[in-house]
Amino acid sequence: MTDKMAVITGAGQGIGRATALKFAAQSWHVVLIGRTQEKLESVAAEIAALGGKAIVHILDVAQSDQVRALAEALGDQTVDLLVNCAGESLIKPLEEVTDEDWERILSINLKGPFLLCRALLPHLRRSENATIINIGSKTSMGGFGGVSVYSAAKTGLLGFTRSLAAELKTEQIRVVLVAPGPADTPMRWAATPDYDTELLIQPEVVAEAIWWLASLPRGATTSEFLLQSVNFL
Repeated sequence: MTDKMAVITGAGQGIGRATALKFAAQSWHVVLIGRTQEKLESVAAEIAALGGKAIVHILDVAQSDQVRALAEALGDQTVDLLVNCAGESLIKPLEEVTDEDWERILSINLKGPFLLCRALLPHLRRSENATIINIGSKTSMGGFGGVSVYSAAKTGLLGFTRSLAAELKTEQIRVVLVAPGPADTPMRWAATPDYDTELLIQPEVVAEAIWWLASLPRGATTSEFLLQSVNFL
């Protein structure tokens, strides 16, 4: 095992799970963050089967006190990678969107990354080559009907990522938004059960991109980018 640590939210399924497995296979210590213990324990068992090490931490990323508790639990440990992958989609015409929908989608997709970045920044500063990856969406790269609230959250996340990257550049902490197109994840199938599989990108491909970003030498970075199936071209 290396002494490198990755903290991954939304690690119980989809892109978060694929990323956790990728880094564990590369001998990183992985902290699995999510709300569903059963899912996280399952991923931890997969990592253990690979000979890796994973810690499960149950929390709601939108709850400040729970995020602070995570930071306190990590103590003086170094965090080399934070992946803000927890998210929830919403497909509804605007007139059907409730106040509760707005609060929930903005909290999970935008407030959560803010809280995690703020709480874990001291731990990331201890790393010799720290990386923050925010998982955005193709919706932040253009206008798509029926996803106004989700688009607002992910576009906000894009702006947050750009600003934080500029703020931390003097410390050479890399901050990048990866915007996947439609991906073969439980969130996608829950939202659109009849989606064309030919248009989907695999979670493992996104995990490979995150691995590449975290493997860049200190001081090197890139701007946000869209990662999608070639069938969209």
